[in-house]
Amino acid sequence: MLLLSSGCVVGPEETPEDPGEAIPDSEPPEAATQHPEGDHEKVLASSASTSTDIGSDLKIDIHALERVDKDFLRLSIGVTNNSDSTFNLRYGLARIGAPLTASEVTLVDGVKQQRYLSYKLRDGSCFCNALDGPLASGSSETLWVIYPAPPENLDTMTVVTPLTAPMMDIPISDSSESIENVDLTEPEIIDFIGISDDTENQTGRTEAGEQVSIILSSDVLFETNSSDLNSHAQEILEQVAQEIDDASASTIFIDGYADNTGNDSINIPLSKERTDSVESVLANLITRDDISFESEGHGSADPIASNDTEEGRERNRRVTVTFEK
Repeated sequence: MLLLSSGCVVGPEETPEDPGEAIPDSEPPEAATQHPEGDHEKVLASSASTSTDIGSDLKIDIHALERVDKDFLRLSIGVTNNSDSTFNLRYGLARIGAPLTASEVTLVDGVKQQRYLSYKLRDGSCFCNALDGPLASGSSETLWVIYPAPPENLDTMTVVTPLTAPMMDIPISDSSESIENVDLTEPEIIDFIGISDDTENQTGRTEAGEQVSIILSSDVLFETNSSDLNSHAQEILEQVAQEIDDASASTIFIDGYADNTGNDSINIPLSKERTDSVESVLANLITRDDISFESEGHGSADPIASNDTEEGRERNRRVTVTFEK
């Protein structure tokens, strides 16, 4: 059984660094097989990377999203390195502890507004395969991941990767293969409900179970290439602070993001400085004493829209404030 014999078992790893890195070629490793036996040749959707050293030269293809034994959903994706250098994917698509996999890729049911996380085996490893090592220049390899099956009447899902814009309306097909005797953890399916979207202020709000995430446009809060909050930001952050005061959260997570313009050597520090500015104001506005903050800048990672349009880049320039209700 391919799914079982190819499963990846990955032990604990140190905290990952940047999501993937280009490795200058001197004597490049033997090129990976372009189309390994059993791979799906059909491409349902494609997207280029927006947050790696090789940028759009890293291509992600969706080959298949198929039901297996009614209880499982298998995603097959192609990863192609079109750059002139060897590329180490590392944690670009992976959870901590499962490098060189696609375990961090999630699926979204747009009907029920739920996000599906990949399965884990009881020993903590992912129910997936892994790359053997870095991707040689010009090479392409296939990764597969197993998820809980959605309702039978669902025909399409959105594929969300950490390195690309979401790929929407991926059709679900049926596989004749089967999965037997797999010791899995409980399925992880998270409610993911969009509550509101203020187009005038370029802000948004989502709720996932008991977690609230408020998305604030960097273009509204800051001047270009600046981490100094403008006068308009004060009113917005006062509303955020009031909601935090009314909530039960003791930890507030603030994350800063940029579009893919420029280099992350600039974007990551700038996005972190912006989260620090937001944290400083919120700390003064919140009246509860039991609050702590965790702030991080991510640069161009995790886009929520396409970086190919100005509108998409504007939505990707953002600060999110996340907390429990």
